[in-house]
Amino acid sequence: MKIESLKLELIQWILLLQDVQLLNKIQKIKENSVKNIAPTKPRQFGCGKGIFSYVADDFDAIPPGFEDYMLS
Repeated sequence: MKIESLKLELIQWILLLQDVQLLNKIQKIKENSVKNIAPTKPRQFGCGKGIFSYVADDFDAIPPGFEDYMLS
């Protein structure tokens, strides 16, 4: 089973829980695991340079049919 589906299944199960003691145990597990998660580094400007080799000339153009959604 993929990790994404495991997470969704767990979230759905937690939403249905009514047992306060079990929810408190889950809260403690969460608090302990947050300490072990390394903080992510902020994205560095220009880190995607060289990844995109082509950008269409009409990249900023409004796609047909979306004229009504664009702000003036």
